[in-house]
Amino acid sequence: MNRKTLPSNPLVVVTGGSSGIGRQLAADFLRQGARVIVVSENAARVAQTTHELTAIAERIDGIVCDVGSRDEVSRLPEAVFNRHGCPDILVNCAGFATYRTFEESDLEEIERLVNVNLIGAMRCTKAFLPAMIDRRTGAIVNMASIAGRVVITPNGIYSSAKHALVAWSEALRYELDGFGIQVNVICPGRVDTAFFDHETFRTRLPRAETRFSITAQDVSRATLQAIRRDRFITYVPWAFGPLVWLSEVAPFIAKPLLGRLMISRVKSLYAARPTTRSQTTD
Repeated sequence: MNRKTLPSNPLVVVTGGSSGIGRQLAADFLRQGARVIVVSENAARVAQTTHELTAIAERIDGIVCDVGSRDEVSRLPEAVFNRHGCPDILVNCAGFATYRTFEESDLEEIERLVNVNLIGAMRCTKAFLPAMIDRRTGAIVNMASIAGRVVITPNGIYSSAKHALVAWSEALRYELDGFGIQVNVICPGRVDTAFFDHETFRTRLPRAETRFSITAQDVSRATLQAIRRDRFITYVPWAFGPLVWLSEVAPFIAKPLLGRLMISRVKSLYAARPTTRSQTTD
């Protein structure tokens, strides 16, 4: 695949850039000489983040935009182009999850999960892609999850959206190859951020696997390397790669083990909700 080299001081748009992985990426891009625009639906956090990140460099700007809103995203390109021009790198990092089964989730929450985690990335990419194609260079970076490669629940809707994000990213990579635009997907494991501040995570029973967390710095470092090397899919930590490979080549080994873990997680969830109707799985 023939790509044009990205500039050494790229203009980077980071959605979900006011917290967690997105904020860490914004900081690390600034340290490497990039110009950065953080995008978030929370005006107060956008203001706070841009103010704090000026301590690294003043090449930082913020735009308030909910990627789950078609109208708001439709206004995003004009705001970026008028103030900065066409971005060299778009990082679709906005996302959230809840810790609920499908049957416990109402339709509003289901639609919002898909809207933000999948369609939001599509909206933002669609918004900037024509200008990138005209220039015949750029990078689309989609922050997925290990839940986008193996099924994880009781947040199966989030997992489904991330599976779709990975599939769409692969198709997009083929489609944009002729325009010199790279597509990179990052699949982190459990990252210790405010992502887990949602009440459904805070009220669940303790689980042994939650001890295996990584930091936003780990994900940011791997993302920057993936962009430089134009690696399509990156697992953080790297050991998830062989696990995904095993699940694909030897599902008769991996699937039963994963299934038992998921059933245990669901049982634990219902056990933490004594007021809900009983649920059993043999």
